[in-house]
Amino acid sequence: MSKNENIINKIVVVAMLSALCCAGTFVQIRMPAGDFVHLGNFVMIVSALLLGGIEGGLVGSLGMGLYDVIFYTTKPSTILRTFILKFLIGFIVGFLFRLVLKKKANTKRLLFISSGVLFSLFVFSLVLFIIGDKSQFSFDTGLNSVLNLNLFGSENAIGISLYIPIFSFVFFVGTLLAGIFSYKLSKRSQAALFSISVAVFVNIIGEFFLRWLLEGFMVQDFNFTASLITATSKIPGSIITGFISVLLAVLIYEPIYKAVKNTSLFKDDTAYFDSVENDEVKEEAKEDVLNAKEA
Repeated sequence: MSKNENIINKIVVVAMLSALCCAGTFVQIRMPAGDFVHLGNFVMIVSALLLGGIEGGLVGSLGMGLYDVIFYTTKPSTILRTFILKFLIGFIVGFLFRLVLKKKANTKRLLFISSGVLFSLFVFSLVLFIIGDKSQFSFDTGLNSVLNLNLFGSENAIGISLYIPIFSFVFFVGTLLAGIFSYKLSKRSQAALFSISVAVFVNIIGEFFLRWLLEGFMVQDFNFTASLITATSKIPGSIITGFISVLLAVLIYEPIYKAVKNTSLFKDDTAYFDSVENDEVKEEAKEDVLNAKEA
């Protein structure tokens, strides 16, 4: 395949996956704070694992960006946030995944590290929830406790949702179990889980700060405290979307990879890592046989 044909193929695949990503964003569940859980991130993550960081970032940026252009034409901060953040997340997934495979990193150790970071998020969010005012806590109010803040000389209150520590804890347990039982997962799946977990964590933090700062500058006339309240209320949706994206991507990626890796549209730039791993497994098996004979 010539260089020009390869470029055209990549453009076609990115365009198709961007359309699928946009369609996945329409598959959504609304949250009490007005945010929603959707499948757009899942399509972007699988695209990044299959194609690479730049291509995966373009799929997320164009796919979910198109959704925002359609529905948020009066909110330029929302459109800008999506274009910036989704490209970054897709790039992180594709880049880290290939880096871990190339460097033959200790994926079990990496999974334990990522589970520790998620545990920190769980503890921090739980502490904020506990110290908040829970006098109005109920299922009708979205399981929030109210935390009073005194920022920029005015009294404000943000709602700390119980969904944040709950799903942070579920996320942490899942990553920890993956590390403990990593021998049941292929190196490819372990590398994918680690890279996705890092990207999802960056997405949660990035969504929060970009909502706060961009809306403070572009929408609410530098009213940072009001936009902070809005940004905090959207965190549960980001965490739940991230959890679903990780779960689906880890379960579905390898079957999709095996189905498309030999097709002309997909240039598999990770096959070399598989061959290296297989050679290492064969060498270890030979050494075990020789040791058994000597014994």
